[in-house]
Amino acid sequence: MGHLTRLLAYAQRCAPAVEPHFFSLSQAAPVVGRFGHPYEYVPSASATGLEPARWHAYFAARLSATIERIHPSVVVFDGTWPYEGLGLVRRAYPGIGWVWSRRGMWRAGMNRDQLAKSSWFDLVIEPGEFAAPADQGVTAQAEATRVGPVTLLDRDDLDTRAEARAFLGLDPSAPLALVSLGAGNINDTSGDLGAVVAALRELGVEVCVTQPEIATGQGRLDDVHVVRDFPLSRRYRAFDLAVSATGYNSFHELLRFGVPTLFVPNRSTALDDQEGRSRYAAAQGWAHALEVVTVDQATPLLADLLERGEPMVKHVADADPGNGAVEAARILTGLAVEGQD
Repeated sequence: MGHLTRLLAYAQRCAPAVEPHFFSLSQAAPVVGRFGHPYEYVPSASATGLEPARWHAYFAARLSATIERIHPSVVVFDGTWPYEGLGLVRRAYPGIGWVWSRRGMWRAGMNRDQLAKSSWFDLVIEPGEFAAPADQGVTAQAEATRVGPVTLLDRDDLDTRAEARAFLGLDPSAPLALVSLGAGNINDTSGDLGAVVAALRELGVEVCVTQPEIATGQGRLDDVHVVRDFPLSRRYRAFDLAVSATGYNSFHELLRFGVPTLFVPNRSTALDDQEGRSRYAAAQGWAHALEVVTVDQATPLLADLLERGEPMVKHVADADPGNGAVEAARILTGLAVEGQD
């Protein structure tokens, strides 16, 4: 979803003369259709079961066919690993502008070979990071056109608290927490999800989870709400606090939109330095962070967020240069219009 959401943030802000078309390996690709953009889904290597060499050839053939059909002025790739097929197609269509939307916060020393693929592109746009001072990855000093942190929505796009709760079918007055940590057993307090749920129950806070794939096991589910929506950030004012992993989108949306948050980084990511983001936000006093969650550790931090989380997160505004999607869209619009001349 991260790739789709960033590209959608650009597409929504491009000038009317630009006609975005999405070409995605994500099974969530149909969400862009809700915003009025055409799209096509291309199964990834794991989804097809093809060996890498065959899949790269398949990918290149599908991308070439799309280029022949829609004749784009600009192709924008969002990701940290440009596919080999992309390089092949790029050489076959040198008249197109090729742009890499490449987020930072890579783990220190990782992916240097992929960074060298910058030469495949005419321009690299780097979506900004609130945690940029803590970026220890190889992109931190690499050449790029840097814009502000990118979110699909702006603050003015959010529902009011009452509207958001009504839309999601939530109690209009109860204290509510949004928990977005991935699948897990809500009754197993040895895991992050179960420990967070237990701590919130102890504090009398109702729990909303974003994943329908929770392992129920035995025990209480009647007091856990499953919330589904895209973009869920539109409903963020429904929640008194959040407990979330620290991927690019969730980190910037929660902080920009003023949600008091306990960040729990996903430590198993291959490249994304979620621990770096979490630690930086905590060091700035914007949020709390725990790398390993226990009920005893989480309870006082969540209680503190309920008491003073709003003034904590308000300080993010002092470090927010504004939504970088606006500048990225301006750049892409310029390239597209230039390419049509």
